[in-house]
Amino acid sequence: MALSRDLSAPPVIIEAAINGARTMADNPNVPLAAQEIVDCITACVEAGASVIHMHAGQPIVGAGGHHDSAMYRDVFMPALQRHPGLLIYPTLPGGGPGTTMQQRLSHVRGLAEMGLAGPVPVDPGTMNLGRIGRRGRPPANSHVYQTTFADVDWAFRFCNQAGLPCTLSAFEPGFVRLVEAHRRAGTLPAAAIVKLEFGADEVLFGLKPGLRGLEAWLDLFDGDALAWMVSLRDGDVNDLLAGLAIERGGHVRVGIEDYRGPAMPRNEELVAATVRIARGLGRRPALPDEVRGLITVNFRCSQERKE
Repeated sequence: MALSRDLSAPPVIIEAAINGARTMADNPNVPLAAQEIVDCITACVEAGASVIHMHAGQPIVGAGGHHDSAMYRDVFMPALQRHPGLLIYPTLPGGGPGTTMQQRLSHVRGLAEMGLAGPVPVDPGTMNLGRIGRRGRPPANSHVYQTTFADVDWAFRFCNQAGLPCTLSAFEPGFVRLVEAHRRAGTLPAAAIVKLEFGADEVLFGLKPGLRGLEAWLDLFDGDALAWMVSLRDGDVNDLLAGLAIERGGHVRVGIEDYRGPAMPRNEELVAATVRIARGLGRRPALPDEVRGLITVNFRCSQERKE
C-alpha cells in the first residue's frame, strides 16, 4: 500500500518496537529470526511506520554493557536496501557499575562506521527497574538501571560528532528535565525526539496513561521546540493514549515489545490501528524521509511561561 504525502497537517511519526524481550510464548507473531525481522520491518513500513526499534541476538538488555554490531548489521543492511532513509535503531545495553557509555554504544559506533546507524538510543537517567509480579508482589531485587549525567553528556557529544539523531526514553520526570536543560544549553543533538513513558498496572516507572499524566509530562519541557512521542509499556497505547498525543501534536510508539493485552497482534496491525486514529484526527503517518525534519530541535524557542 502506497502512503500519500499530504501536506495539509503535520504528519505523525509512528515508531514500531517490534520484538524487545518478548518470546514466542508471549506472542507467536513476534519476529526473532533475521529474515522474520526484515519481513516485519517491511510490513510495518507499508502499514505506516517511519521508525523501527528492534533487538537482535540478545533479546534482553545485556548485563555486560556491550552488544555486537554484527547482529544488527545482518538485519539493518537488507532492511535499508528495501527502505532507503528508514530510521532503524537497536537497543541500549544495560548500564550499571563498571559499564561506560562508550561500551554501551559500541554497537552503534560500529553501525555508523558501516553507514547503517539510525537514531542513537539514550535513556537519560537512573532508576530502579522492575515490575509488579503476577500475584501483585512488588519487586525485591537490587537492579538499578544507571545512566549518569556524564554518560548522557558523552552520548550527546557522540551524536553531535557523528551527525546522528537521538531517541530519548524518559522513564521518570527528571529524565526529561535533563533533556530540556541540554536543549536550553545548546548541547542536545540537533535532531532528537523524547519518548514520554507511561505505565498502567505492571511497570513501576513513568506516569499513568491518561490526560493528567500526559499534561504533567508536557509541563516539564517545551513541546514546540522538541519532538515527543508517547509509549505505554504495559498495555495498548492505541486504547487512549495515542489519540491524546496525536491531538496535541505528538507522535506514537507501538509494537509487540510494549503491547500487553488479550490479543496476539502482529506489529503491522498495531501500526495500522495507530494510522486509523491519526487519520481520524486529521493527521497522516509520516514517511521515513520526513522524520529527520520533524525531529529537528529548536534551540531558540524558550519555555518561559507566564504565571
